[in-house]
Amino acid sequence: MMGPNTAGALVGADPLRDFGDVAYEPEFLLLPHPSEDAAKPADTIFSVEFDGLCRSLRAIAEGDVPQVPPAESPEQLFWFRWITGHQVSFILWHLTGRLLNGLPEPAGLSRMERYTYGYCAMLLYTGSCPRHVYETLIRPSMYLQHPGFSGTWAPDFGPVRSLFRGRHRPGGAGLEAAIELHRTIHDGVAAKLVPDGRSLLQRSLKETTIHRSEIAGVIYDDYFMTRRAAVDIGEVTEQLLRRLRAVALDVVTNGLYPMRDTGAEEIPEELGRAEVGECERNLLDTLLRVGVLAANLLEE
Repeated sequence: MMGPNTAGALVGADPLRDFGDVAYEPEFLLLPHPSEDAAKPADTIFSVEFDGLCRSLRAIAEGDVPQVPPAESPEQLFWFRWITGHQVSFILWHLTGRLLNGLPEPAGLSRMERYTYGYCAMLLYTGSCPRHVYETLIRPSMYLQHPGFSGTWAPDFGPVRSLFRGRHRPGGAGLEAAIELHRTIHDGVAAKLVPDGRSLLQRSLKETTIHRSEIAGVIYDDYFMTRRAAVDIGEVTEQLLRRLRAVALDVVTNGLYPMRDTGAEEIPEELGRAEVGECERNLLDTLLRVGVLAANLLEE
């Protein structure tokens, strides 16, 4: 399996086969360690050319979609979504963490709001699998990685934890609304996939525990195909754009909920709210807005 490919590869004739080694195969993600990057201010000027990737993402959002084969199985599709959608979230947390150090208001608040809506989109994307796929594929794979596997181990979430948990309130009605939407979607996806409310960590507390947070972070990164390296913001942004485009191609090819019409499970109340429906309908536009903003191709 290869690492990140060049930006130009994504504009080829078979786009999802240029992401990973085969269609619907995740790529490894390279990110700096949060402790090494936390003190760096947010970037206000960015000169690397991402026009091609952003133009391609815009074309997809506007309906000009290259032909992409559908996934061969639900397991292939939802594994791709689980890994790739989480990786996009990691990058958005990383970019948001930099903003908490840097850009003055209102520019910083506007960017954080946009990235938070991107995170909302990724919660819907990763949570799009039916419960039976989660219970037979996703949850067992996390258990095999570690019996107490937990989202609290995510290294990139630390710098933004207080923001998304409501303890850090930088202001801005738009950002507050985006954070509230994130809570609604997060709760709805949890109710859908884990109706008894008990995580692997809660189930395993009596059997096993990890006493060193850095070990937990390595276990978490390893599961989500993430490696830590001295990569600059340009490399991080390119990896984001590649994943946003792959996600967009997947959604327009397979639909956000390709198995929802089976009627096999009830939609939680949170996911039935109007604001969540709006987020679902605007998902492609959200991906585009996040991409062009991260590449500094969009004026505030």
